[in-house]
Amino acid sequence: MNEVLKTILERRSVRRYADRPVSREDIEMVLRAALHAPTGGDAEPWHFGVLTDRREIEDLDERARAAMRESGIERIVAMGANPNYRIFFGAPVVVMVYGERVLRRTGTHLSALADCSAAIQNMLLAAASLGLGSCWIGLIRYLFATDRCRAPEGFDPLYAMTLGYAAGPDAVRPRSCREGTVTWF
Repeated sequence: MNEVLKTILERRSVRRYADRPVSREDIEMVLRAALHAPTGGDAEPWHFGVLTDRREIEDLDERARAAMRESGIERIVAMGANPNYRIFFGAPVVVMVYGERVLRRTGTHLSALADCSAAIQNMLLAAASLGLGSCWIGLIRYLFATDRCRAPEGFDPLYAMTLGYAAGPDAVRPRSCREGTVTWF
């Protein structure tokens, strides 16, 4: 099996991180992979914010939990009410992914969500190829709809991705593939 397919099939979300810094070189390589993601109409509707300061990550984590408690969705409220829950799982690096509200190249807003999703997938795979753990945090666009979360002008927070070294094998959630999700015609 080639290395690309092996990385895709072996990558898992990490939800507990070791207290070990990630090199700037590795973070930059992960971001470089994001910048090479496919993008509709070559719009590149993304902007990335990198947090490495533990206090800033903890502050953002608390703001996310406060928004979760106010979400009105029972499961999300319960997670936000848990004083031990950390949406960023103690990761030493959090990459915020912002999407343009109106694409400067096309004048629409149609591809930012899809294009930023492709960028995240590239980052997840790049991280795995470098021996780093990661997790896609999809709630961000709902939790920070009013809290701009340092988004540049004209951009909205869409996603976040945690990055770091897994805190042992039990920090990695096993993958199960649901049956019946492919139909051949």
